Amino acid sequence: VVMPHVETAVAYQASVFLTGFPIFGVVAPPDSQEAIGQMEAIIGDNSIKGAWPQQLMKTLRNGFKYDLGAVEVVWEKRKSFNIGTPQLAKTSNGTVQETQYQGNFIKDLDPYNLILDTRVSPDRNHIEGEFAGYTEMLSKVATKMRMDNLDPLNTMQFREALESATPGYTPDMNTAGYFMPSVNPDALLNPQLQQQFSWDGYLEGNRQQSGHQNGAIRYQQAYEYTTLYARILPADFKIPGPNRNHVQIWKFIIINRSVCIFAELQTNAHGYLPIIVCKPSNDGMGWQSKSLGQNAEPYQFLSSSLMNSGLESQRRKVYDRILYDPLRIKKSDIDNVSSVARIPVKNNMYSKDIGSAIHVAPYRDEGVATIMEFGREVAAMADQSVGQNKVSQGQFQKGNKTRREFDTTMGNANSRQQMTAIGLEYSFFTPIKEIIKSNILQFQPPGTVLNAQKQQAVEVDPEVLRQQLFSFKMSDGLLPTDKLVAMDVLMMILQTANTIPDMRAKYDIMGMLTYFWVLQGAHWLEDFERTPEEQQQYMQLMQQAAQASGQAKTPEPAAGDPGELGAS
Repeated sequence: VVMPHVETAVAYQASVFLTGFPIFGVVAPPDSQEAIGQMEAIIGDNSIKGAWPQQLMKTLRNGFKYDLGAVEVVWEKRKSFNIGTPQLAKTSNGTVQETQYQGNFIKDLDPYNLILDTRVSPDRNHIEGEFAGYTEMLSKVATKMRMDNLDPLNTMQFREALESATPGYTPDMNTAGYFMPSVNPDALLNPQLQQQFSWDGYLEGNRQQSGHQNGAIRYQQAYEYTTLYARILPADFKIPGPNRNHVQIWKFIIINRSVCIFAELQTNAHGYLPIIVCKPSNDGMGWQSKSLGQNAEPYQFLSSSLMNSGLESQRRKVYDRILYDPLRIKKSDIDNVSSVARIPVKNNMYSKDIGSAIHVAPYRDEGVATIMEFGREVAAMADQSVGQNKVSQGQFQKGNKTRREFDTTMGNANSRQQMTAIGLEYSFFTPIKEIIKSNILQFQPPGTVLNAQKQQAVEVDPEVLRQQLFSFKMSDGLLPTDKLVAMDVLMMILQTANTIPDMRAKYDIMGMLTYFWVLQGAHWLEDFERTPEEQQQYMQLMQQAAQASGQAKTPEPAAGDPGELGAS
């Protein structure tokens, strides 16, 4: 009951927000076509490198299961590698060159290990909350890789962090440490064994102790890696710098809940905590809200109880109810389910009949059909509670509705999901879009980016982008470009221009049409654009063809024809 409802809701929202490319489109004034191309190329490249749709889909699933999902949206610099041409001509292999890739990264966060300010509603935490963060369990190698990507000017205490004791696993942990729930009893990984891997157990000799004697770092098997964003007064923490008594956003990285290895002032223009919470309910109840899955749980419990009752009734029907004399028949002989089982009977006391030693009382289950039908009705009630039907879940449903009636029915079935989409648009996706836009305008360096739609390189000029600071509106599935620029009105203008010649003289109809095509996704339009010489040649050919057609169709005026008199 629960799983189909959750997955159907996730599939609908994913089709609304995550199926376009780039998933966040850009619109701007018609004179900003160059900036639009640069912005869309950057967003498309970031979404591919950061796997945005995958991360956002996992967050939506957590939102519908728990009414709490979260993503981290940050501008990061990560190590990357290019293949360069070697200087020696005799060398056949390319050389690996280390470089840096920087862009917007979206990361889904585990709701079990999420740190939020519970004094505010989760969906307002990035605006009103005092802190937000998350904890991960990393191995020694993964921790070292994370440390290599940190800014050296803001790092500290690496050795103390790597030698700090890892907190033990406790199933009822109430602190901000790492927690792994035991959800699947048949899982390959036992949560209590997550920290017990060590290379020392597979290597010969006690290399770790010898390393300790030589002054090497005493590594732990695993580390709790906590990333925390907080609005603080630097003066309270004795942090030097300007504006020490004003609220600032800082980023901290803490190892094993004890050693801080990174502290950096966040200078982002958006002013948000970069952890955005997905809360699909949007009912104003804050932390007391129930998720879609939790609302379906009572129906799941009742339906399961009815189904188990029916199955148990069938088991009793198979085995019947048997009355037997324990002095003459053993219970183990009766319970034998072998197809060739034999039941021995002890000596026939006082010449009693064998039939008197055992008696079968048939079990009657006339109410099983009613129970099973009731279970199906409960499942149908669950569909009504979450606003879905069988067709929206991908199941065929017979009926005698016309196409118009069917479309009306499906429209009503999707109305509640559309209402959820509206809430997600303004509480979840809009802050994400604002952070992405702000980060690009603030941190994007000049360079060349490949536009996957046009299949060509785009030269990015940050100054051109910053001139359009308040002009960009990034669209998504719920707010597509046709709503942001009133496509229906534009089509009406184009149709009216065909009947009123004065409109063509006053407005650039061709420019409108080109703008319309580009917003609809025809980014390849420039590939077919004629050169000025080709345009002039084409216009001459069209004029010659029109003149030839006019001479062929226009008859010579006869003598006394009014047209001849008018011409004279």
